[in-house]
Amino acid sequence: MSMEAIAGLALGILLGAFLGYWYLTRERYETTPVSHTAVQQSDLDKLLQVLPGVVIKLDGNYQAIFSSELAQNLGLVVDTRIKVPQLAEAIRNTRLDQRSQNLQITISQNLGKTQTTLEVSIIPLNQTETLVFGQDLSLLRRVEAVRRDFVANISHELKTPVGALSLLAEAISSAEDDVEAIKKFAGKITIETERLANVIRDIIDLSQVQADEPLAKARNVIVDKMILEAIDSVKIAAESKKITISHVKSEGINVMGVEKQIVAAIRNLLTNAIAYSPEKSQITVGTTRKQGVVEVTVTDQGIGIPIADQSRVFERFFRVDQARSRDTGGSGLGLSIVKHVCENHGGEVSLWSVPGEGSTFTMRFPDRASAETESKKVKEVL
Repeated sequence: MSMEAIAGLALGILLGAFLGYWYLTRERYETTPVSHTAVQQSDLDKLLQVLPGVVIKLDGNYQAIFSSELAQNLGLVVDTRIKVPQLAEAIRNTRLDQRSQNLQITISQNLGKTQTTLEVSIIPLNQTETLVFGQDLSLLRRVEAVRRDFVANISHELKTPVGALSLLAEAISSAEDDVEAIKKFAGKITIETERLANVIRDIIDLSQVQADEPLAKARNVIVDKMILEAIDSVKIAAESKKITISHVKSEGINVMGVEKQIVAAIRNLLTNAIAYSPEKSQITVGTTRKQGVVEVTVTDQGIGIPIADQSRVFERFFRVDQARSRDTGGSGLGLSIVKHVCENHGGEVSLWSVPGEGSTFTMRFPDRASAETESKKVKEVL
């Protein structure tokens, strides 16, 4: 059974349970006293709060009296109004016909460069109230693509360290009387084990960010706090090469997102910068806000990236220099993780680099926190 078929079945079960609850209690809504109806209505609202995905309940004036976090984070509802014209029109038609309908709507994400497709059901609860229930089909397709890519790539990526460990084990067995040789091979086993652990960690991180739905769990998070946490996690690696990491603080800048994912993205950029920078060099991390976008930049004084390779550095398992990647223990997944974290948060990542001079990676996130503040100010003025 395909992922979409499973999702459709789950959606049907949830809607069936919801409608069953509604119709079983509908007569009591119409015949019981007002105070008892209020209790039933409260129970219904509690049910809506635990339903997954996009959930919107509208009153007779098409005002959203309840909307899930995902509905708000996707921009479907702003200040209690439906902001997607296609969805607003479908809701009006459902209200007029008093018949449920299903449709797909597409909304822009990633600063308008990619789109999210939602499977939406619109249900008239009575003559005035309407329920909208939706599920992100883009997420399901992304999960299926992750599964296929994982199976295709993992065997190749794990083959090298696993093969090396096998050969080293045989070498130790053959050199059982040579203490120095055993110490040498044991040291190499430690290196290959660390390499294998790094690959597995990065694969897990990548699979999580590709399959996750951060906009449903987004919170207002402080950018400087996340940068400091990422810097602290790479402190030992930087000190081993006498590399200085400078943090240009910009207090008061927040973004809507999942803190753990964004910290992981910054950490991967710093790890990459440390690996490809010479000793006693400097790495700079900074944040700016401009024109509705929050930018986080990581700049190094490393070897740089050739122009021909710059368009491919965010691909899974791509390495500019295979030999150097083996020396640094890189998995080839770090920048891909950064890319997917940015896309998950409706943003993007870009690269500026000159061979021999260094590189600057810039993560760009929509400034939703600032937009919410401006919206509140406008509402207060009105």
